[in-house]
Amino acid sequence: MAGIRLSLIHLLSASVLGLFPVAGAVAQTATAGTADSGDAADTAGQDDIIVTARRRAENLLTTPVSATVLSSADLTQQNVRTFQDLRGAVSNLELTPLLSGGTSFTIRGIGQTFNQVNSDTKAGFYVDEMYVSRLEGNDLYFYDIASLQVLKGPQGNLFGKNTTAGAVLLTTQRPTDRFEGYAQLRLGSYHRVDSEGAINLPLADGISSRLSFRTQDADGPIRHLLDDGRSGNVRNRSGRLQLRAEKGPLTVDLLGEYNWSRTDGGATIPVGCLSTAAYIKNYDALHSVPYCTAYPVLGKDDLVYGGATLTAPTSALVTDIASGGDAGKGIARYVGRGPFNHTDATTLNGRINYQLTDAIALHSVTTYRRSQATFYTPVNNSPNDIYAEYDHTRSTQVTQELTLGGTAFDERLTFLAGLYYFNQKTTFLQDTGPDWIDPLGYIYDASLKYESYAAFAQASFKVTDRLELTLGGRYTHDRKIGASYVFFAGKAGSFLHNGVLTQCGYFTGDFLGGLANCAGDPFTARDTHSWQGFDPKIQLSYRWTDTLFTYASAAHGYNAGGFNQQIGSQPANGRFPSFYDPEKLWSYEAGIKAELFDRRAIINLSGFYQKYTDIQSGVNVLIGTISTRQVQSAASAHEAGFEGEFVLRPTRDLTLRGNLAYLSQAYDSIRPNAVTLTLDTPVSSAPKYTYSAALSYDLHVGATGRLTPSLDVRGVGSKPACQAGADYVCKLPAYALLGFRLDFVPGGAKGWRIGVYGTNVLDKTVQLARTGYFGDFGIDRFTPGRPRELGVEAAVKF
Repeated sequence: MAGIRLSLIHLLSASVLGLFPVAGAVAQTATAGTADSGDAADTAGQDDIIVTARRRAENLLTTPVSATVLSSADLTQQNVRTFQDLRGAVSNLELTPLLSGGTSFTIRGIGQTFNQVNSDTKAGFYVDEMYVSRLEGNDLYFYDIASLQVLKGPQGNLFGKNTTAGAVLLTTQRPTDRFEGYAQLRLGSYHRVDSEGAINLPLADGISSRLSFRTQDADGPIRHLLDDGRSGNVRNRSGRLQLRAEKGPLTVDLLGEYNWSRTDGGATIPVGCLSTAAYIKNYDALHSVPYCTAYPVLGKDDLVYGGATLTAPTSALVTDIASGGDAGKGIARYVGRGPFNHTDATTLNGRINYQLTDAIALHSVTTYRRSQATFYTPVNNSPNDIYAEYDHTRSTQVTQELTLGGTAFDERLTFLAGLYYFNQKTTFLQDTGPDWIDPLGYIYDASLKYESYAAFAQASFKVTDRLELTLGGRYTHDRKIGASYVFFAGKAGSFLHNGVLTQCGYFTGDFLGGLANCAGDPFTARDTHSWQGFDPKIQLSYRWTDTLFTYASAAHGYNAGGFNQQIGSQPANGRFPSFYDPEKLWSYEAGIKAELFDRRAIINLSGFYQKYTDIQSGVNVLIGTISTRQVQSAASAHEAGFEGEFVLRPTRDLTLRGNLAYLSQAYDSIRPNAVTLTLDTPVSSAPKYTYSAALSYDLHVGATGRLTPSLDVRGVGSKPACQAGADYVCKLPAYALLGFRLDFVPGGAKGWRIGVYGTNVLDKTVQLARTGYFGDFGIDRFTPGRPRELGVEAAVKF
């Protein structure tokens, strides 16, 4: 054809098969079967590398984007089953588990890890071109995948929603006009039974369908001392139905998906108990045995107390030395509940592509997503827990994107222009369960409506056959409407307790008086606000030879402002008293990409410098007597780093690959209101360095069989983890995890595959997150990664 067909559905759904999994968009298009063909046997180098990072199919060597692309085959080979498994395998990508279920993304040190109603993602997550505004249940999409791409740096002029830090693009396998499919069963440690599969059915001429599913079941590795429960269990179910209709220039894709998860909630290991912490002292005032004595740290990385017995509110309890004012009045809730997480997500996705000419296409993406998560998270996971929180969040989103793209001037100009609309409605309920923080209970019930309108465009012009200039920009208008209801405050009053006039007050007075005597009026507020932003981009790239390519770019990112909805007093005007501004980012990047030694080696290097202003920092502050999460426009900072990666194929059968990333961050200025920060405070919890290395070798068995052993190691440097006041007081230790696989394929691209695998083979204790004694809770605890797991897999393609 005369032009590059910019059918976005076809481009984003192109199956990038057989990709080599290294950072920097190192990917290979040949399937394993092709690699074993007779033609490949005489080819020393590697096949062309295809990426879709600029929403069109391009060779990696001439794509001026720092990205990582992994195919379904790569994910299998590296034992990647969730986003958490990508840690270390993707350069400058940090992943943090959320209590609400799912994973938050931090790219080049920019991201967010809290999930209240007013939290916005800074690294965009897209599933089949659908922007996912809330991250609850995002791991549940991880099956029947065509490709996974991680783009680094601002991407707003090509993607319709927040991509300040970068974008994570997950593309599922599309229906084809062939009867085919696959099935896979995995058995492993901790009674793991995972299944996955898909069947592709042609329905009529030009109409095809694909039905996919996944189940995951595994026991948790954390034992309970006082009951038979375990923490860290996995119980997930997912199903996806797709339809594709093609007639002439028109392609229509429809997708419906349902995801379901039932686990025992966030699993944490206490490592310290601070007797002087405020909430520990509240407990001690009403018990004869101090908390840290009654529940000493167990000192094992796989053991907690369990045995939950408490109820909410605390004033409904009877201790060994006192009786709460609400005891026996039938208002208790969450009686004896242990940790749990229930997550559901429903997705509808419609994509329409119309090829106006051979060179220009009109593309529409319409999506709907409804997610809800209910989770209950104790601190110490003990009978008398110091704090526990019941949360329920529900979100619905509707998005509409319309783009026009293609080529002109004999393919010297490639362009994409679009309009985007986003509508999100979220509710968030927080109800503290058994705890020693708020004796009368605490209820925070908030809602937020978020609308965003955007127009974006990008054009690349070949000044010469080797020199290309790219210009782009995105204008965004954001509007938020919020409402909040907060109850926790006591009131100044007195009551008779055992015939003695007793004053209400935090903590013992309110505990003894109960709701009838000491409860105050709730606080309420509503507000509306709007923000605007413009994000330009300029880029130059030059192809020195057929195997050497360089680029340099400057791009701007923007994230909307908001208001803090967790209020601590009744505003006189009924509006939120605390706002935060939009945050902004200028990112400067340069890179070089090369194929050497008759294409036996691929080397990608990139360096970046980012200026980050009006940073939205999440802090815990005391509102009244309650530690609450607030967002502040706190500071400005700079970030610098590099990413390097390689793929070597000395012979047809031996593959070596690896990556190394480094990140340096520091605050340049602190706003006066940001009392918890200093210039020495780490900007984020991202590690300074990550690395990975892997080796695989194909042993040929018979005429068509293949036995492939592979080893990989993924390393993550130490990083800041928790803070108290203005000083960080603990770090997560560095670690390196060793994994292996041994796969046997009797022959051909289809048929059976049998394998054995091992993850975290050396059984390292990994701390994914840690709290310290933050917020006066008095319990220092960490979220562990999974220990060593061994297993077998059997899969068949037909």
